[in-house]
This record gives sequence, structure tokens and C-alpha cells, in this order.
Amino acid sequence: MKAVLSLDIEDLDLDDRRARTGRGWVNWRSGTARLLPRLLAGRTRGPVFLSHRRPGPARTPAPADLCPDTGRRRLSYERAEYLFKETTRSLDPTRTGYTLRQLKPPPEPASTGSAPARSRTPPASDL
Repeated sequence: MKAVLSLDIEDLDLDDRRARTGRGWVNWRSGTARLLPRLLAGRTRGPVFLSHRRPGPARTPAPADLCPDTGRRRLSYERAEYLFKETTRSLDPTRTGYTLRQLKPPPEPASTGSAPARSRTPPASDL
């Protein structure tokens, strides 16, 4: 998840529905491809995911974490976690909301010579 939050617009390959991260590529599906233009709102550089607030003078982030067009800062993992939990609260049977960690795919099972069981949760890289 941190790799996705650290994406810059310049890392996106919108035609092939993928983005370069430090370790490889993150892919997304058609639903995300339809929503990305609204998220980017015409921006061509800077962080993909932005907070709604501008940083105060005492909390000026690194230049790479600021959008040069809007002055807003990159969305932090902590803020993304809060927003995700608030948004998913009504879907969670415990009414506490889901965590970003729950999006992470489970580790691959050790090879036993048989085909691995298929997970019902889509890989986070496909979201």
C-alpha cells in the first residue's frame, strides 16, 4: 500500500493500466482506469494521492511530497488508513471499518507440488 501512496503522476502508464514502483509494476483494473482521470483532475505532475488539506508553515513537507499545481501534500498512510476505515465502517460486521492491511494479499503458500488454492480476495496490485 505504501508503494501505491508514493506514486507520482509521472510514474503512471495510463494506456497499459500500470505504474512503475521501486520494486516493479503495480497494475489496475478497468474500474480504476475510469476513475483515475477524475482523481488526477488534469494534473500532469506530482503525487497521485493528495490530502485535502494544505500543510501549515510549521509542517512543510519535502518538495517531492507537494503537488506543484495545488500546493497540497501527498496523502499519508495514516490519513489513508483513517479515510478507509471511515468509508468501510458500514460494510464491516464489527462496525469498526476495515484496515489497509486487510487489502494486502496473503503470502504465497510454500510449494508442495500441487496447484495453490486460489484466493477470493483480488491482489492489492489489481485494485
